Amino acid sequence: MKIAYLVPESEISGGQRVVFQQAEELARRGVTVTLVSPSPKPRWFPLEGARWEQSDFRSSPALSEADVRIATFWTTVSPAMDGARGPVFHLCQGYEADLTFYAHRRDEIRRAYALPTRKLAIAPHIEERLESEGYRPVAFIGQAFNPDDFPRAQHRRFDVESPAILIVGTYEADVKGIRETLEALRAARAKGVAYRLHRISTAPPGEEEKALGLAEEHRSGLLPREMSAAYQGSDLLIGPCHPEEGFGLPVLEALSSGLPVLLSDTPGHRHIAREAAAYFRCGDVSDLLGALESVLPDSDRRRRLSEAGPLEAARFRTADVVDRLLAEFDRASLRKTGSR
Repeated sequence: MKIAYLVPESEISGGQRVVFQQAEELARRGVTVTLVSPSPKPRWFPLEGARWEQSDFRSSPALSEADVRIATFWTTVSPAMDGARGPVFHLCQGYEADLTFYAHRRDEIRRAYALPTRKLAIAPHIEERLESEGYRPVAFIGQAFNPDDFPRAQHRRFDVESPAILIVGTYEADVKGIRETLEALRAARAKGVAYRLHRISTAPPGEEEKALGLAEEHRSGLLPREMSAAYQGSDLLIGPCHPEEGFGLPVLEALSSGLPVLLSDTPGHRHIAREAAAYFRCGDVSDLLGALESVLPDSDRRRRLSEAGPLEAARFRTADVVDRLLAEFDRASLRKTGSR
């Protein structure tokens, strides 16, 4: 069997890493996998088994030979359908039509999702959302994750006088919930709550965020190993994403690292962390402030959350995702005997 993933670009991101991990695990099992993209091969992710083909989708040799095509973003669905000789799958890490960022392109997104692809949802709430829009068939395959990449911190302390709070996400993207979180943190500081704020995002801070003056440090474009170090060097992660966010990958990474997490109460976060997190009402600055004032000084509670986190993160494994992928290929009558 020959599988081709259509990848829109190769810049560092959690969503791209999910795709690459799937491809590598498939290749490890003996499947011929090619990642096709108009962008050059990524330097930040070590591709060992999967091939990278830099070419236009319309002229890609790998796509023309593929038994299975997997679109990885709504912009790649139409090219995946064009000339396909077998069923086309659409890996769904969220439903972009729900995001205000794409409000001006919602009609295009809906047309892409309406094409006759087999949807692959990485979380149950995404599966339910797509089915509610009438997009079928949809299969839940789970989130690709390698816990060994984010090991539990050794000798983590819970008694530091000024705990380091970590927030990951782009300030300008309202779905990330960063604005209201910084508002709550500013109120906490005004009330005398001691903390140090560490910020990580895909881009440097804009002028509006810098003007708040809350973060002691702000880093962008971190590699996975650098993210792991950031989790190990922090005392609490606040995950404020809104329900429209597909999957809070930093939350899963923090749990694996044993970093206590305080999360917005959304279906996505409940799926990831279950009881291994403290929660606040999504978008509610007052409730976040109250939760922060409760969790931050409670070293015993943070210790319990830290101990529970790695156990929840261990539920997510790339190998399990690929097992489900192969089962979906079977259902599509694509896999031949011995192709694994």
